[in-house]
Amino acid sequence: MIFGKVARILADILDLDFELEEEQITLDMALTPEFDMEKIQMVKLVMECEKKFKISIQDEKVHTFHTLGEFVKYIENAVSENEGNIAESSEEERMWWHYS
Repeated sequence: MIFGKVARILADILDLDFELEEEQITLDMALTPEFDMEKIQMVKLVMECEKKFKISIQDEKVHTFHTLGEFVKYIENAVSENEGNIAESSEEERMWWHYS
């Protein structure tokens, strides 16, 4: 699910027709200049994914992603943590409301 959304964002950034280029956008795809992935495009990918998934991607982590799979895995973990934090804060809010 997350991979598909990231792949569509990446296809838009690289100006690819997602339906025609789907076989090129894989988890093993290198996020390097060899695949025409310029630094500005990586920045756009990060920004779009942050908005789409409502997460924050640490700047120092961006340089560690060598493949799309590594990037997707990071997003999956961040989304899971974010969902856990929302559930915890909701519980805290309910407890505060109950005891106030």
